[in-house]
Amino acid sequence: MKRPTTLIALGILCALFACGCSAMTPGDVSRVQAASDQPYAGNVYLLRGFIGIWSFGINDIGKRIREAGIRASVYQEDQWGEVCNAIIAEYENNPSHEPLIIIGHSYGADDALKMAKKLQQHNINVDLIITLDPVTPPRVPTNIRLCYNIYQPGLFDMLPFFRGVKLDAEDPHNLQNVNIRAERRDLLEPNTDHFNIEKNKLIHVEIVKKVLEFCPSRPAWVAAHQPQNLAKAAINGVQTLSNVAASGNSHPTRSE
Repeated sequence: MKRPTTLIALGILCALFACGCSAMTPGDVSRVQAASDQPYAGNVYLLRGFIGIWSFGINDIGKRIREAGIRASVYQEDQWGEVCNAIIAEYENNPSHEPLIIIGHSYGADDALKMAKKLQQHNINVDLIITLDPVTPPRVPTNIRLCYNIYQPGLFDMLPFFRGVKLDAEDPHNLQNVNIRAERRDLLEPNTDHFNIEKNKLIHVEIVKKVLEFCPSRPAWVAAHQPQNLAKAAINGVQTLSNVAASGNSHPTRSE
């Protein structure tokens, strides 16, 4: 009988052959920047889950976001601290930065919230965080305009893996929990589980749709950042410049 460690190693090797080593390739941290030249304003930073071999669907999500006209970069789960430090360096003294969006799967989803907490210490707001099946997450901090949590409970709810969990927030108004086995069964593909939720094509469409809500078109962004419009935003108490793009209203959020 093989030892458990040997079985785990074999499982990892099989996963590597199945999805390719590209799922374990670290992202280029030098790509972290506060502006972009794409049709829509904003930067999206995506985090794979543990090791990356079970989260190669994150690569596809990043590709779909780029195809929609938004700048996106993909990173390994263990790069979250390095990426966070780069965001602090680029965004902290740049109040006119474009929308900041973070997406993560599994432990990468947990890390996305850890990043937000660290960014809060530097007075940096995050426009949108999308979490896919977080496993051991902290509470959602108040410096996120919206945390959109797509998850599915399962038989292993008592264990910190094999399932996602509902998030809690310091302020419930900036959190939306989306249970795909309850109120959003339209996002549920057959045989969806913790290890393939980020490969779900229906969820890919939902993510791109949500990201576009927070990333105004380039002409709208430029118009909103004319001096007179920036002055108007300051008078109206707009906290993040990304929601000045058209009507000046923030995006509605809700907690479930």
